[in-house]
Amino acid sequence: MRTFSKLTHKRLPERIADEIESAIVHGEFAAGVQLPSEQQLADQFEVSRNVVREAFRYLQARGLIEIINGSGAYVTPPSGAPTSSALGRYIRLLGAHESIAALYEARRILEGENARLAALRADADDIARLENCLERMRSGMHDIAVWSQADLDFHLAIAKATHNPFLDVLLEPLVDQLRGVIAEGYLVSGAVERGLAAHVKLTEAIRNRDADGAYQAIIDHLLDSESRVGTKSSIRSQA
Repeated sequence: MRTFSKLTHKRLPERIADEIESAIVHGEFAAGVQLPSEQQLADQFEVSRNVVREAFRYLQARGLIEIINGSGAYVTPPSGAPTSSALGRYIRLLGAHESIAALYEARRILEGENARLAALRADADDIARLENCLERMRSGMHDIAVWSQADLDFHLAIAKATHNPFLDVLLEPLVDQLRGVIAEGYLVSGAVERGLAAHVKLTEAIRNRDADGAYQAIIDHLLDSESRVGTKSSIRSQA
């Protein structure tokens, strides 16, 4: 039978961090606002400044504050970076190369709807971002690092064009973990030309408010991309 250990209370710095986090979440400290000084908070909580300083470290690790030496602690704007970073670590633990099929399946589910929404919601700035990515892809057709970054930015630009802040947070770690694997796929003969054509087709569908066309374009592109990654991996394994 399983045995249980004695429960322990949270350490004092973590409890103070939780209290300050609650105040931030409830709007008592807006983004960009400076928190009370370490000494002021130490007086309020009736603890030492060292305890408050450690509480600040917890809050910084949670992405809630920025500590500026000689100035103080400031509330950071809302960001999905901590969530994206955590998901990225999870994917790295699974191993991107060992999870290609699952990653592409997740991308098709997420990016298919991203493309639909982008076609319905994209504004002029969103279209300009997509065009910028296409131009960088054209100029980087012979530079795999430039191409891969522009490709990544293109897919994130579609997520941003949905104007749903959760979607790019979810997409970024999925795409970023495939950066090297996708780069391998583009080394297959003719892949760069097919990839660019697919991105142009997708951009046109979004520009024309063709939600179904945008959905089908991204699905076709991701299926082609996955097949190329598999081809390159097979070639490498036989070498």
